Amino acid sequence: MKRPLLLPLLFCLIPAASRATETSPWGDHTEVSLGLVTGVVSRYLGSADYRPQLLPLVAVQRGLFFADTTRGLGLQWQSTQGLTLSGALNYDLGRDDRDNASRPGADRLRGLGEVGGASVLDLNLSQALAPWLSLNAEGEWRLAGAQRGTRYRLGLEAIGLHTDRDTLALDLDAHAGDQRFNQTYFGVDAAQSAASGFAAARMDRGFYAYSLALNWLHSFDPHWSSVVTLTTTHYGDQVRDSPLLQRATATTAQFALTYSF
Repeated sequence: MKRPLLLPLLFCLIPAASRATETSPWGDHTEVSLGLVTGVVSRYLGSADYRPQLLPLVAVQRGLFFADTTRGLGLQWQSTQGLTLSGALNYDLGRDDRDNASRPGADRLRGLGEVGGASVLDLNLSQALAPWLSLNAEGEWRLAGAQRGTRYRLGLEAIGLHTDRDTLALDLDAHAGDQRFNQTYFGVDAAQSAASGFAAARMDRGFYAYSLALNWLHSFDPHWSSVVTLTTTHYGDQVRDSPLLQRATATTAQFALTYSF
C-alpha cells in the first residue's frame, strides 16, 4: 500500500546536489523531527470513499542511518553527483474488510477477507538530472506475508520554487505491481466472489496507477516546518476492469507540522 510521503519531503525536497555528503557513516550529529500528519485519504486503493487521517511523525537521522514512522529503519547515502540510495525495513498494514480508522479498509469489501500486514524491504534510487529535476525509482518487496506481493514506482520530481523558507515540488509517478500484488488489492478469486458477491476477476502484473502530487514545504524558523501535499491518482491499465475499483481518479490531501532539533 502507498504510504504518506510527507515526512521524507522534509529532507528529500532539497536537491540532492546541494547537500553535503557526510564525512563518516555515523555522522557528527543527530537530527530529530517530531510532529503530526492529518489529512483525508482513500479508504483503500480505488475506493470512492474517504477517511480522516491523524498520525504521529517521529524521525531520527544520524549520518547514513535513519529510523522514522514513514520510511522505517534503514540507511541512506548521497553522493556529490546527485545520486541518492536508500534501503529500509518497514511494515505494511495491509487492508481490512471493514471500515477502519487506522488502516485501509471498507465495509463494502466484506467477504474478501483481510489482507494481513507484512514486513517489507524498501529500496529507493534518486538521481538528480538538473538542480531542479530528479529521476526516482522505488521497489518494495515483501519479507513476510504471503498475500503482499511486490510493488514498484518510477517517477520524476520537479522543483518549481526553492527559497530559504519555501519549496514547491511536483511529482509525477507510475505505479506497478507484480501479479500477486495486483491480484491481492484489485482482483477477486472464486472463493472471494462466492463470499462477497463481487464478480471474479484475475489481475495480471503491470502498471495499476499514475499519480501527480503537488508538495509545499514551508519553514517557519530553524525548528518548525509544515508540508502540504495534494495528490491525484488515476487507476487504469492492468486494473481498469477490477470490480473493486469504484473511482478511476481520486484526490487526497495531507498536512504535516513538525518540530526538528
